[in-house]
Amino acid sequence: MKPRIASSRKRWIWAVFGLAVVLGVVFIAGRSRATPAPLDPALVVTVQRRALEVEVLETGRIQPREKVDLKSKIAGQVSTVLVKEGNAVTKGQVLIVLDPIDYQRELAKADADVAQASAALDFARLQHGRAKRGVEQSIVSRTDLDLAAHELRAKGVSVQAAEVARTVARDHLGYTKIVSPMDGTVIARGIEPGEAVVPGVQSTFDGKALLTIADLSSLLVKVNLNQIDVAKVAVGRNATLTLDALPGHTYRALVTKVAPASVKLPGKDQEVFPVEASLETPDGLVKPGMTSDVRIHLDAKQGVLVVPLEAVVKDAGKSYVLKVLPPAKGEKVESRTEKVEITEGLRNDREVEILTGIGEGMRVLLRPASASENETKL
Repeated sequence: MKPRIASSRKRWIWAVFGLAVVLGVVFIAGRSRATPAPLDPALVVTVQRRALEVEVLETGRIQPREKVDLKSKIAGQVSTVLVKEGNAVTKGQVLIVLDPIDYQRELAKADADVAQASAALDFARLQHGRAKRGVEQSIVSRTDLDLAAHELRAKGVSVQAAEVARTVARDHLGYTKIVSPMDGTVIARGIEPGEAVVPGVQSTFDGKALLTIADLSSLLVKVNLNQIDVAKVAVGRNATLTLDALPGHTYRALVTKVAPASVKLPGKDQEVFPVEASLETPDGLVKPGMTSDVRIHLDAKQGVLVVPLEAVVKDAGKSYVLKVLPPAKGEKVESRTEKVEITEGLRNDREVEILTGIGEGMRVLLRPASASENETKL
């Protein structure tokens, strides 16, 4: 009988142990349900009342409104370069002088050709007069008079051609002095004395401009916008510029040009719309070639309720925020939220205006997009 009693006692011990395990699990689960996970303080923000601005942000490059690449109308060798980078110049000022000797000779020959043609014209005029008198006296045939008249006209044309050639030679000699077409500043110099220049599209044999002149008193910034942003921008919009090269400085600008059609940039597949904005008060610190963050202001409201875009949840075509509730009795941290429907107003790429649903000072939970939502869908 003793073995049967021992076996019964063993079963009773295991039953008690199993009950204890079950009660422990229930207790732990109950505590976990009674103590919800606290909210991450970094994801809790306060609804604020302040200004909200809508703007288009893009990176642009500073350029002078007027810029001229100086080229030569004739070929030749540079004799003198009278300016260097940074020099101020005035319209009509001589900047570069080419060796004039070949063109001086060309003009001298043209002068001689005009003189020779004029002498031939004088002789032809004399011959025509003699022939005319001979016809009147019936000692010269009418045919000889016609020949003399033809020779007179031909020599007159020769004089005109020689005078045109002399004008061209005089112009060529004048082109040996290259002058500034505008008031401005030399911002680039691509030629030195002794180097050769060529006429036409190129100025030097390697395709560089001789000099680049720019009006630095009138600067603009050029940005390339996509089709969505350019639809919001119009001439007359205000813009704000900040430059990495000039920390702490802010410049105002005005949109002066919006491209009527898109263009394709070299090496790019996407087409863009060039937009220009003129700086209102250049201070000499801003220089052509600097890059700038350009904010084109589209709309603004003062004193509105604002929350980050990440605080707004979309569901069935409606907008909601997760309002953070104060700790319940017995809780020490914020852990509960309430879904509250809101009405949105103005928004930009960072924040949104709240018209109804929540008030100033309330706390809401941010819902940043998950990594899966940002992954590329195949």
